[in-house]
Amino acid sequence: MNRKVIKLLNSYTRKKETEKKVLTGEQRVSRRRTLLFSSLMLMVAGILLVMALHQHHQNSLLKDEVVSNEEILENKITEVRDLEQKIKQLNDDDYIMRIARSEFFLSEEGEIIFNLSSDEDDESVASENGTGE
Repeated sequence: MNRKVIKLLNSYTRKKETEKKVLTGEQRVSRRRTLLFSSLMLMVAGILLVMALHQHHQNSLLKDEVVSNEEILENKITEVRDLEQKIKQLNDDDYIMRIARSEFFLSEEGEIIFNLSSDEDDESVASENGTGE
C-alpha cells in the first residue's frame, strides 16, 4: 500500500507555507541574535573576571608593601624618639659634665682623677702578682 500525499495548491496552503517560511526565518534570526548577545555577554564577563583577578593581585601586592612600609615607619619612629631623648640629654649640662668626666677624664680645678681598672684588668694583674684572687 503505497500512498502518496499530494499537496493542494490553493491560497490557504500557500499562505500557511509562506507563514511557515517566515516563522523559520524569524526563528533563525532570533537564534543568531541570541547567540550574538550571549557571546558578547560572555566576553564582557570574561574581561571583567580577568580585570577583577588582576586587581586582586595588585591589591595583595600593595598590602604587602604597606605592611613593610609600616614596619619601616615604626623603626624610624623609635629612632626619632631615641634621637630626641639624646638631644634632651645633650642639652642637660649635668649629663654633658658626667660624659666629659667619664670618657675624657676632664676635671675641675684642683681635682685629681684616678683611673681604676675594670674587673678583667684586676684579674690579670692579680694573676701576674701570683695572688690568684
